[in-house]
Amino acid sequence: MSEAMHTALDQRSQKTIAGLTFSDLYLEPNGAWFKASPRDRERRALSSHLADEALELRKELQQQKGALAFRAHWSGIDLRINRLVTLEGDVYICRRLHDPIAFADIGYPERLRKAMLTDAFSRGGLVLFTGATGDGKSMSLASWLIERLKVFGGTACTIENPIEMILQRQYHGEKNVTGTCYQSEVRSDDEFGPMIIHLMRAAPTMIMLGEIRESKAAREAVLAGTSGHLVGSTLHANDLPTALERMKNMTREAGLDASFLADSLCAVFHQNMSVNRFGDEERRTVNVSPLIISGATNEEMIRANLREGDFSLLASEMQRQRRIADSTGEAMRF
Repeated sequence: MSEAMHTALDQRSQKTIAGLTFSDLYLEPNGAWFKASPRDRERRALSSHLADEALELRKELQQQKGALAFRAHWSGIDLRINRLVTLEGDVYICRRLHDPIAFADIGYPERLRKAMLTDAFSRGGLVLFTGATGDGKSMSLASWLIERLKVFGGTACTIENPIEMILQRQYHGEKNVTGTCYQSEVRSDDEFGPMIIHLMRAAPTMIMLGEIRESKAAREAVLAGTSGHLVGSTLHANDLPTALERMKNMTREAGLDASFLADSLCAVFHQNMSVNRFGDEERRTVNVSPLIISGATNEEMIRANLREGDFSLLASEMQRQRRIADSTGEAMRF
């Protein structure tokens, strides 16, 4: 049976949008279509009854007058909405939100996951999850944050625009360890920096930023990392050196020299995700390249190279850590 026939059968079996397998639903002025996954390049049509429901959803979203990004709840599912103002009218792009997956299931090698849960990170610093759109950065960040709350306890506060996953609750680990997460939402990227300053008064153990996109947020994230807070965020980049270069440029634009970034960085995890379909089954594979700094064997050398600002000097260290992460032999320190 062809993929097109499989798609047609799948759609006939879906009775509501909530039952449809999609990552992004596009509500146009004169119709609707969806993508099965973020990397999907096919414009997938809705069946007639789902098209009618999509029209009702669009009318509901139009009540959010003026908002370009917001969350919505529809038919039992949560959606992140981005309103795109186009030549022919507003297009609402609805990203389906999912619950965070278990840290053990994010696709990172076991040795790397253990390194991400060491006490060395408890000293504070900035942890970045980097990659392209649809590579699962936000999911990895959220799963890591939850796991650290289970292992170490404490309080985590998030700043998101908009909130992508519902994380606010208590998390219970072994030996009566309990961690608590509080979530907050800002309306624009300009509010990230002031909100970080505001959150510092709440004395959180961890701070999670939905994404660093501009220099003010980068500045406050770096400063929070140097003050003993563990700060986690995502960043768009094609590889590890590009991620470091982006952060260097943003912090420099915000008036900080390279030493602040060098002292603040705790770790950077660059990941990419491949999605393959086997019949009706979708398999996702995550490949990750780490640069662990806090607690690393070569920590002083890494920080010295970060201060130099020439990240090509770190190429061999990145390769070494990638080999350790993927190794199944004798345990070695990152």
